[in-house]
Amino acid sequence: MQKFLQLIGGGFVFGLTLISAALAAPVTSADFAGKKICWGGGSISSYRAGGKYSNNLTGEGTWSMTKGGVRIHTDRYDYVANIQKLPDGTFHTVIVGTDVKTDGKYCN
Repeated sequence: MQKFLQLIGGGFVFGLTLISAALAAPVTSADFAGKKICWGGGSISSYRAGGKYSNNLTGEGTWSMTKGGVRIHTDRYDYVANIQKLPDGTFHTVIVGTDVKTDGKYCN
């Protein structure tokens, strides 16, 4: 009986994970403009109006929305981040062309 309950519990959690992923949506400019996002690993990004960008790890630069995601250009990096906004208001990102993945949330 215990194995049966574990199986059902595991299936329930897996199902919730799929539903959560299915409800994720690509970010829009409104999600980021004028906002600060705290990412995993201590990275903090500011997406200022007019496309100005700053990050405590990658430096100063610009950000813009593209078909493939959010383009970040700094003096150190130039990349596209595929960012999804999850139903709970947090974010999940994958840096296109890499295995870099992280989660984030709005912060002060």
